[in-house]
Amino acid sequence: MKAFFSFIGAAVLLILGAAFAVALWNELPALAAGYRLYLYEGVGLLAYFALRIVLAIFGRNYEFLETFCHELNHTVFAVLSFHKVESFFAHADDGGQVTFYGGTNPVISLAPYSFPLFAFVTALFTRILIPEAQMVAQGLVGFFLMFHLISVLKEARPRQTDLQEYGYFFSYAAILFSNIFFIPGVAKLAVGGFPSAFVWCKTGLVVAWNWGIKLGS
Repeated sequence: MKAFFSFIGAAVLLILGAAFAVALWNELPALAAGYRLYLYEGVGLLAYFALRIVLAIFGRNYEFLETFCHELNHTVFAVLSFHKVESFFAHADDGGQVTFYGGTNPVISLAPYSFPLFAFVTALFTRILIPEAQMVAQGLVGFFLMFHLISVLKEARPRQTDLQEYGYFFSYAAILFSNIFFIPGVAKLAVGGFPSAFVWCKTGLVVAWNWGIKLGS
Protein backbone atom coordinates (compact mmCIF):
# COMPACT_ATOMS: atom_id res chain seq x y z
CA MET A 1 0.00 0.00 0.00
CA LYS A 2 2.83 2.38 0.87
CA ALA A 3 4.47 1.66 -2.50
CA PHE A 4 1.17 2.37 -4.28
CA PHE A 5 0.69 5.76 -2.63
CA SER A 6 4.36 6.61 -3.23
CA PHE A 7 3.89 5.84 -6.93
CA ILE A 8 0.74 7.99 -7.15
CA GLY A 9 2.44 10.83 -5.26
CA ALA A 10 5.48 10.65 -7.52
CA ALA A 11 3.29 10.73 -10.63
CA VAL A 12 1.44 13.84 -9.39
CA LEU A 13 4.72 15.57 -8.53
CA LEU A 14 6.16 14.80 -11.96
CA ILE A 15 3.08 16.23 -13.66
CA LEU A 16 3.27 19.38 -11.53
CA GLY A 17 7.00 19.63 -12.16
CA ALA A 18 6.40 19.41 -15.91
CA ALA A 19 3.67 22.07 -15.66
CA PHE A 20 5.94 24.52 -13.84
CA ALA A 21 8.78 23.73 -16.26
CA VAL A 22 6.47 24.67 -19.16
CA ALA A 23 5.42 27.81 -17.29
CA LEU A 24 9.06 28.78 -16.84
CA TRP A 25 9.80 28.08 -20.50
CA ASN A 26 6.88 30.30 -21.55
CA GLU A 27 8.24 33.09 -19.35
CA LEU A 28 11.74 33.06 -20.84
CA PRO A 29 11.08 35.80 -23.44
CA ALA A 30 9.68 38.11 -20.75
CA LEU A 31 12.54 37.26 -18.40
CA ALA A 32 15.07 38.03 -21.14
CA ALA A 33 13.39 41.36 -21.88
CA GLY A 34 13.30 42.30 -18.21
CA TYR A 35 16.69 40.87 -17.27
CA ARG A 36 17.60 44.02 -15.34
CA LEU A 37 15.13 43.01 -12.64
CA TYR A 38 17.29 39.96 -11.91
CA LEU A 39 20.65 41.63 -12.50
CA TYR A 40 21.81 41.51 -8.88
CA GLU A 41 20.76 37.90 -8.49
CA GLY A 42 22.79 37.15 -11.62
CA VAL A 43 25.79 38.88 -10.07
CA GLY A 44 25.35 36.76 -6.94
CA LEU A 45 25.21 33.63 -9.07
CA LEU A 46 28.51 34.53 -10.72
CA ALA A 47 29.98 35.42 -7.32
CA TYR A 48 29.30 31.85 -6.18
CA PHE A 49 31.56 30.45 -8.89
CA ALA A 50 34.17 33.17 -8.41
CA LEU A 51 34.41 32.42 -4.68
CA ARG A 52 34.53 28.69 -5.40
CA ILE A 53 37.56 29.23 -7.65
CA VAL A 54 39.28 31.42 -5.04
CA LEU A 55 38.66 28.84 -2.32
CA ALA A 56 40.00 26.07 -4.57
CA ILE A 57 43.21 28.05 -5.12
CA PHE A 58 43.75 28.13 -1.36
CA GLY A 59 42.75 24.48 -0.92
CA ARG A 60 39.38 25.31 0.59
CA ASN A 61 35.81 24.47 -0.38
CA TYR A 62 32.17 24.81 0.63
CA GLU A 63 32.04 21.44 2.39
CA PHE A 64 31.26 22.72 5.89
CA LEU A 65 28.65 25.20 4.66
CA GLU A 66 27.03 22.50 2.52
CA THR A 67 26.93 20.06 5.45
CA PHE A 68 25.68 22.72 7.85
CA CYS A 69 22.91 23.78 5.46
CA HIS A 70 21.94 20.15 4.83
CA GLU A 71 21.51 19.38 8.51
CA LEU A 72 19.88 22.76 9.20
CA ASN A 73 17.19 21.96 6.61
CA HIS A 74 16.47 18.69 8.40
CA THR A 75 16.33 20.58 11.69
CA VAL A 76 14.05 23.39 10.52
CA PHE A 77 11.51 21.04 8.96
CA ALA A 78 11.66 18.69 11.95
CA VAL A 79 10.72 21.65 14.16
CA LEU A 80 7.98 22.71 11.72
CA SER A 81 6.69 19.12 11.93
CA PHE A 82 6.44 19.55 15.73
CA HIS A 83 9.42 17.33 16.52
CA LYS A 84 11.76 18.16 19.38
CA VAL A 85 15.37 18.22 18.20
CA GLU A 86 17.75 16.28 20.40
CA SER A 87 21.14 16.99 18.78
CA PHE A 88 22.74 18.76 15.83
CA PHE A 89 26.17 17.98 14.39
CA ALA A 90 27.93 19.28 11.27
CA HIS A 91 31.57 18.83 10.26
CA ALA A 92 33.38 19.45 6.97
CA ASP A 93 35.14 16.07 7.02
CA ASP A 94 32.95 13.87 9.19
CA GLY A 95 29.59 14.86 7.74
CA GLY A 96 26.62 15.70 9.91
CA GLN A 97 23.65 14.32 11.75
CA VAL A 98 20.46 15.57 13.34
CA THR A 99 18.51 13.51 15.85
CA PHE A 100 15.00 14.33 17.02
CA TYR A 101 12.15 12.72 18.88
CA GLY A 102 9.44 11.06 16.81
CA GLY A 103 9.42 9.55 13.35
CA THR A 104 10.53 11.26 10.20
CA ASN A 105 8.44 12.14 7.15
CA PRO A 106 9.19 12.91 3.47
CA VAL A 107 9.31 16.66 4.09
CA ILE A 108 12.00 16.30 6.77
CA SER A 109 14.01 13.69 4.88
CA LEU A 110 14.00 15.45 1.50
CA ALA A 111 14.17 19.07 2.70
CA PRO A 112 17.94 19.53 2.06
CA TYR A 113 17.51 18.51 -1.58
CA SER A 114 14.24 20.34 -2.13
CA PHE A 115 14.18 23.70 -0.36
CA PRO A 116 16.72 26.55 -0.78
CA LEU A 117 16.56 27.60 2.87
CA PHE A 118 19.28 30.27 2.94
CA ALA A 119 17.99 31.86 -0.28
CA PHE A 120 14.40 31.86 0.97
CA VAL A 121 15.26 33.53 4.29
CA THR A 122 17.38 36.15 2.47
CA ALA A 123 14.54 36.77 0.00
CA LEU A 124 12.19 37.43 2.92
CA PHE A 125 14.62 40.03 4.26
CA THR A 126 14.59 41.88 0.93
CA ARG A 127 10.97 42.82 1.68
CA ILE A 128 11.93 44.95 4.72
CA LEU A 129 15.22 46.48 3.56
CA ILE A 130 15.85 49.88 2.04
CA PRO A 131 16.43 49.84 -1.76
CA GLU A 132 20.22 50.05 -1.50
CA ALA A 133 20.34 47.08 0.88
CA GLN A 134 17.86 45.17 -1.28
CA MET A 135 20.43 45.08 -4.08
CA VAL A 136 22.92 43.33 -1.80
CA ALA A 137 20.27 40.95 -0.50
CA GLN A 138 19.19 40.07 -4.03
CA GLY A 139 22.81 39.29 -4.85
CA LEU A 140 22.94 36.97 -1.85
CA VAL A 141 19.74 35.29 -3.02
CA GLY A 142 21.40 34.53 -6.36
CA PHE A 143 24.48 33.24 -4.53
CA PHE A 144 22.47 30.96 -2.25
CA LEU A 145 20.23 29.68 -5.04
CA MET A 146 23.28 28.51 -6.97
CA PHE A 147 24.77 27.16 -3.73
CA HIS A 148 21.61 25.14 -3.20
CA LEU A 149 21.45 23.85 -6.78
CA ILE A 150 25.07 22.70 -6.81
CA SER A 151 24.63 21.09 -3.39
CA VAL A 152 21.62 19.15 -4.67
CA LEU A 153 23.53 17.93 -7.71
CA LYS A 154 26.37 16.76 -5.45
CA GLU A 155 24.31 15.23 -2.65
CA ALA A 156 21.20 13.71 -4.26
CA ARG A 157 22.89 10.39 -5.02
CA PRO A 158 21.38 6.89 -4.64
CA ARG A 159 23.68 6.17 -1.68
CA GLN A 160 21.83 8.75 0.43
CA THR A 161 19.66 7.06 3.04
CA ASP A 162 17.27 10.04 2.90
CA LEU A 163 16.35 9.03 -0.65
CA GLN A 164 16.21 5.31 0.05
CA GLU A 165 13.69 5.73 2.85
CA TYR A 166 10.75 6.64 0.59
CA GLY A 167 11.95 5.04 -2.62
CA TYR A 168 14.00 6.55 -5.41
CA PHE A 169 11.04 7.20 -7.72
CA PHE A 170 9.13 9.29 -5.18
CA SER A 171 12.24 10.98 -3.78
CA TYR A 172 13.62 12.12 -7.13
CA ALA A 173 10.15 13.19 -8.32
CA ALA A 174 9.78 15.32 -5.17
CA ILE A 175 13.25 16.81 -5.56
CA LEU A 176 12.69 17.62 -9.23
CA PHE A 177 9.33 19.29 -8.65
CA SER A 178 10.50 21.20 -5.58
CA ASN A 179 13.48 22.73 -7.31
CA ILE A 180 11.56 23.65 -10.46
CA PHE A 181 8.99 25.30 -8.19
CA PHE A 182 11.09 26.89 -5.43
CA ILE A 183 14.13 28.22 -7.29
CA PRO A 184 12.19 30.53 -9.66
CA GLY A 185 9.71 31.25 -6.86
CA VAL A 186 12.38 32.46 -4.45
CA ALA A 187 14.07 34.48 -7.21
CA LYS A 188 10.75 36.19 -7.94
CA LEU A 189 10.06 36.73 -4.23
CA ALA A 190 13.35 38.60 -3.84
CA VAL A 191 12.64 40.88 -6.80
CA GLY A 192 8.87 41.36 -6.91
CA GLY A 193 7.74 40.36 -3.44
CA PHE A 194 4.85 38.11 -2.54
CA PRO A 195 2.62 39.22 -5.45
CA SER A 196 5.25 38.05 -7.95
CA ALA A 197 5.73 34.75 -6.12
CA PHE A 198 1.96 34.24 -6.02
CA VAL A 199 1.67 34.83 -9.77
CA TRP A 200 4.39 32.21 -10.31
CA CYS A 201 2.44 29.66 -8.25
CA LYS A 202 -0.77 30.47 -10.13
CA THR A 203 0.90 30.26 -13.55
CA GLY A 204 2.18 26.73 -13.07
CA LEU A 205 -1.08 25.52 -11.58
CA VAL A 206 -3.04 27.00 -14.50
CA VAL A 207 -0.85 25.03 -16.92
CA ALA A 208 -1.57 21.81 -15.00
CA TRP A 209 -5.29 22.67 -14.80
CA ASN A 210 -5.50 23.25 -18.56
CA TRP A 211 -3.83 19.88 -19.15
CA GLY A 212 -6.47 18.25 -16.97
CA ILE A 213 -9.29 19.94 -18.88
CA LYS A 214 -7.87 18.85 -22.22
CA LEU A 215 -7.40 15.31 -20.96
CA GLY A 216 -10.98 15.16 -19.72
CA SER A 217 -12.57 16.66 -22.83
